[in-house]
This record gives sequence, C-alpha cells and structure tokens, in this order.
Amino acid sequence: MAGKFNQQEKEYIRSKLLQHGRQLFGDHGLKKTTISDLTKKVNIAQGSFYLFYDSKEALYFEILEQEESYIREELLNKVLLKEKLTKETFRDFLQQALQFLDESPILRQLFDKSTMNQLLRKLPQEKLDSNNQGDIDFLVPYIEKWQADGIMKQLPPDIIVSMIRSLIILSLQKEMIGESNYKSTMDQLVQFISEGLIND
Repeated sequence: MAGKFNQQEKEYIRSKLLQHGRQLFGDHGLKKTTISDLTKKVNIAQGSFYLFYDSKEALYFEILEQEESYIREELLNKVLLKEKLTKETFRDFLQQALQFLDESPILRQLFDKSTMNQLLRKLPQEKLDSNNQGDIDFLVPYIEKWQADGIMKQLPPDIIVSMIRSLIILSLQKEMIGESNYKSTMDQLVQFISEGLIND
C-alpha cells in the first residue's frame, strides 16, 4: 500500500533505487537486471517497487537523464565556458561529448539496439519528448549568444541542436559503421560540423 512508507522513507528508498540501479544496470544491462535484483538491494518487497516507478525502464531512464545532466554540466564547465569558442574548442566539445558517451556504462548500453528498442516500447512518448527538449533548453541560450557575438553561423538554433544530436545518435551505430572505420569517420564528422558552424 502507498501509505506504508512515510515521506522520509520514500525519499531514502528512491535514492537507494537510483544508486543500486546505476550499479546493476551498469554491470548487467537493462535486459538482464530484474525488479527482484533491484528490490533485494534496497530491502523492499517487489510490489513496493511500483510505488516509485512504473517499470524498471522508468528507473533506468531517470538514471540515464541524471547521467546526461551530469555530462552537460561537465561539458559546460570543462569546455564551453573555459575559453572563447573557436572551431578548435567546439571540436573539443563534440569530441568530449562522444568520449563521455563511450565511457559511461549506462550511456554505452544505448549502443545496444535491443536496449534502445526496449526503452522506446516501454516509456511514454511524452517522457522521450521531454528528454529531447532538455537538449534544446540546455544548448539554445549558448547558441543564441554565440550567434549574437558573430561566432556561430546564423542557422536556426534548433537545427544546430539537431545536428549535434544526430552526431550522438550516429555514434550509437558503431557496429553498422564498422569498427575499423568508426573513429576516423566520427573524427571527420566532428571536424566538418565544427568547420561548418563556427566562423573564422
């Protein structure tokens, strides 16, 4: 029953589900991690899990969003605000984003087509749309400032965000691109985008 935990207990359990979920999903993946695995770690009944999340995919997606938020802040502080934006610093920003993606156990699982399909099947469309909007809300103010300063080309900001997102999505297709060509291909695309968007 929903009333079996007080507010403090609910907050504690939710934080533990996020903590252990990150570990379990990172170690075993979305498909192989069960709700039983998660609830045993937190010491609650399986049925109690649904007081917090509609599905394990919903928990995974919240962890995914936390990871994305952390990466955005890291990219902002380490790259975008570190020095004046140039073709080189924007290239570094894109390459760092791809590196974060490759090194994160949670985000790296998105390379697996079955994980992505499972999320698309199980999650409400509005949740996915909200996640996409987060990228726009994060980047557009910076894009508009760079355009006002004459640093970035005058393309619609949402198109620029879409170009960056397309690069990220393409990076998830390593198998289709081919391991031998993947790094060189991504390096060239990063270079072309940087050259095309940033003014001399």
